[in-house]
Amino acid sequence: MTSNVPATYQEVFRTERGVVYQCDASNRLILEFWDTHTQLSARDFVQFRRMVETIDIRQMALSTAAAHDVEILTPPRSERCYVLTLCEVVHLRELLHGAKVMLELNAMLRECGCSVAE
Repeated sequence: MTSNVPATYQEVFRTERGVVYQCDASNRLILEFWDTHTQLSARDFVQFRRMVETIDIRQMALSTAAAHDVEILTPPRSERCYVLTLCEVVHLRELLHGAKVMLELNAMLRECGCSVAE
């Protein structure tokens, strides 16, 4: 993963395979996955996360048909296209779910008036 992260990016969640940053300057979430960067609005992030969650990984794992070897996804309002294997879908799900949980936690802390740790 890239070590040249702009100062305006705040890390939301990281796994071995990727990281999600939040950029307050552009009001975007940046998905870094397999050395690619995709900027998403909060709404597009939620929509993309739902797309990834709806992939039937059980069918991908059990099917012998070549059509189920990969899943092709295009994030909303993006020119990027992800062609994902079963393992990559699992890794992306983990990353997006972790980011979702951290964003929800930060929102709850702000509502309570607690300061969010930097």
